[in-house]
Amino acid sequence: MKRTQKRALGLVFWTVAIAAAVFGAANLMQTERGNSGPRQTIESVARYVMRTETTFRQIDPTSSLRLGDPVFSANDEPGADGGTEFRQVGRVSEVIVGPSQTEVEIVWYDSEVPADQCQLFQYHSTGRLSEVVETLMPPEKQQAIRDEISRAMARHGQELSQAFVPLVEESLKKSMPVIEDEFRRSVARHRSELDAAAQRWNDELVQDRLIPMARREILPIVKKHGQPPAEAIGREIWDRASLFRFGWRAIYDKTPLPRKDLLREEWQRFVEEEAVPVLEEHMDEIVVAIQRSVRDVSKNPAIRQELSDVAEQIAADPQSRRLVQTILKETFVENPELHQVWRQVWSSDKARAAFEIAGDRMEPVVRKIGDQIFGSEEDGINPDFARVLRTQILRKDRRWIVAWHTGAGNGVIEVAKKTMPYPVVYVAQEN
Repeated sequence: MKRTQKRALGLVFWTVAIAAAVFGAANLMQTERGNSGPRQTIESVARYVMRTETTFRQIDPTSSLRLGDPVFSANDEPGADGGTEFRQVGRVSEVIVGPSQTEVEIVWYDSEVPADQCQLFQYHSTGRLSEVVETLMPPEKQQAIRDEISRAMARHGQELSQAFVPLVEESLKKSMPVIEDEFRRSVARHRSELDAAAQRWNDELVQDRLIPMARREILPIVKKHGQPPAEAIGREIWDRASLFRFGWRAIYDKTPLPRKDLLREEWQRFVEEEAVPVLEEHMDEIVVAIQRSVRDVSKNPAIRQELSDVAEQIAADPQSRRLVQTILKETFVENPELHQVWRQVWSSDKARAAFEIAGDRMEPVVRKIGDQIFGSEEDGINPDFARVLRTQILRKDRRWIVAWHTGAGNGVIEVAKKTMPYPVVYVAQEN
């Protein structure tokens, strides 16, 4: 048999074999409905082999889609975990940049759902840390980790507290004198800056805003609650005062007689024997007046708003913020004495024993949480962790399109308002 005949016979054989395989797969898709794993795998292979590609254009309002970006569609049936499963139904095959808008040409190879019956939404991965955390730890995984930690603390919390609370108390006890000394030294080093800031705030805020606000809002409140007891106390003290005793002593002090300061002595006697007892008798009324004044001042919306505005203005001032940051940095961050105290406490034998207890008790929990986040030897790499690796390390899966079967499209690939992780498409499943 000649070489040409052998090639023709081989071509016919493989054509018949492929056709038989496709025909058998199509029949198996219709008959084998009970076992979802093999059926979905066969459907995927058959869909890929028997697919018919069509192309259409859509407007990209963001001009951010690129060649090869995938298009996904949601499966009709939920996945094994109850969530939505996706399959790839197309890709961006061309980007057409026009003078007024950008269009993309999409190759569509889903024969079950026509492209003109789907509404398309584009998603983008920003790569921010918040997005990484959201991908690695979705709400259900966060709840599982919280439950795991709660169970661990319920079992070992008392033992860990007994090991670490004395270390924390010792750290605070030894740190406070060091912090106070360094804070005073830092304030002394920046005294001129603090005085300048205080003078500036006195001119800009105290004189222009706080004093007028006190006259306008606080004084009427104090007068309302303080005037009645003050008048009663004043009348009672006046009734006890002796003008004759004060008068003749004042005249005596003006004469050239040897003894002086009789008026001052009489005033001291009057205060101690007459005025103070009156104030003590009315102390309850004074306390009540002060309490009512403080209560009304704290509830006054105008005073609260003014104080809030002043505090925000001081906090937003660049010079004041830099000055406070410098003092705190010198007190806590750049304080070698404080670092030495912490080093001594947390490197002691007691601290090492506490860390050993924590390691023995919490290592199984940490390993279990790590398996939930990153994956395990039995289950393989976690799909969410795989998403992060592909996005952050390989710089893939940065853009994708999701098609939703709504019955009609509008010709525009709209930007999705909600975020979602990159879809994981399973090309094979276990029985």
